[in-house]
Amino acid sequence: MMLTRRQFLQRTSAFAALFGIGQGSKAEAASAPPSLTALAAGSTLGLPDEAPLLGRLFSATQVRAKPQATAKALKRLPADSLHAIQGVSSDGWWYQIADGYLPREAMQPILPYERPPHPTELHTGYYEVIAPITTLRRACSPYAELVGRYPFGTVLYVHDWLTDDARQTWYALSLTADGRGAFGWASALHFRRWLPQPSPLRAPALWLEVAQQSLSLYEGEAFVGKTAVHSGNLPPDSGTLRVRLPCARASEPPHLHMWQMLLQPRLGKPVPFYAANWHNRFGTPNTYRAVELPIFAARWLYNMLGGAPMAEIPVVIG
Repeated sequence: MMLTRRQFLQRTSAFAALFGIGQGSKAEAASAPPSLTALAAGSTLGLPDEAPLLGRLFSATQVRAKPQATAKALKRLPADSLHAIQGVSSDGWWYQIADGYLPREAMQPILPYERPPHPTELHTGYYEVIAPITTLRRACSPYAELVGRYPFGTVLYVHDWLTDDARQTWYALSLTADGRGAFGWASALHFRRWLPQPSPLRAPALWLEVAQQSLSLYEGEAFVGKTAVHSGNLPPDSGTLRVRLPCARASEPPHLHMWQMLLQPRLGKPVPFYAANWHNRFGTPNTYRAVELPIFAARWLYNMLGGAPMAEIPVVIG
């Protein structure tokens, strides 16, 4: 059974329970049930409630007649194809699209592409991929040798630009400001410049619930929002979170660290926090010492916490 907006305002799914609705603190319980956008994205942070979401398939996937792995397969959809997310199953782990149902872990929720203004001057710095996917090439040509493919939400550093004979503008990009990692050229129309934003937060604090695989943000004692995470099995503890530069570590996907933050527990080694756009397993545990977040939540937290007056954000690990 699928939940319409009216239905999930009346009841919550198992995935909504991941956000602590009806079972968290009084501050959380008083908040409104999550929107369809929040349920689809896995987070109440970083997106307006009415934001339309598309799903990009990580690989070729069978569409099912019902939100069940044993349901009849209707057709096979190709990798990187885009599909409007029309609903979320009552258990939260299937998306409804026009053709049927797809498992949540098969798709990356993204925003529809909006063509940016054509750049009129060069601004070096970090840029976000706003196209469903972009390709880096050895030269300013769609036929040049492929260097790498980077999906929506990836953060790259722009070093230079060039306009070709067809008046297509290209950016020279790498994973980090020092040029380490993959280096190549991509269409400027696939990117939006990232600039730090002022934050309204003055006393932010985080609560990482490992058993529930969720991360809650508070402003003082007021609940702000929650996101699903893909976290290792960290023991109960407390610590602080520091914001670092995007793409602070240059390595190839699936280990590209974006919107990276660093948790320093009171006991033990640091734990990296970062966005992941190569899977959608948020709400389930991982087997390594890291906390991965959905792109929208990680980007929003990076901006809000980085703009807060505190150099270190308190974190409770429960």
